[in-house]
Amino acid sequence: MPRTKPIISVLNEMPAENNVAEKAPSGCGGCSGGTCGAFGIRAGSEKDVVIRNLLLFAIMGIGMLLAAYLIVKLLNIVTGI
Repeated sequence: MPRTKPIISVLNEMPAENNVAEKAPSGCGGCSGGTCGAFGIRAGSEKDVVIRNLLLFAIMGIGMLLAAYLIVKLLNIVTGI
């Protein structure tokens, strides 16, 4: 007789914090709880919040590219290439 394993749920559904999220149309099919939007930008965000978030992501991207470039240069100096 096979033993049955207990089913452990790993997805906890949390209720929406406000009524706006519940009334929002689900055009993309993946939004729930008022967390729609990429890069931390939600529907109805202020313009300055959107610009701040985009600039932060751009600065982080430039920083990562610069760090990768410097690491490659350092490795080239160490190995003598």
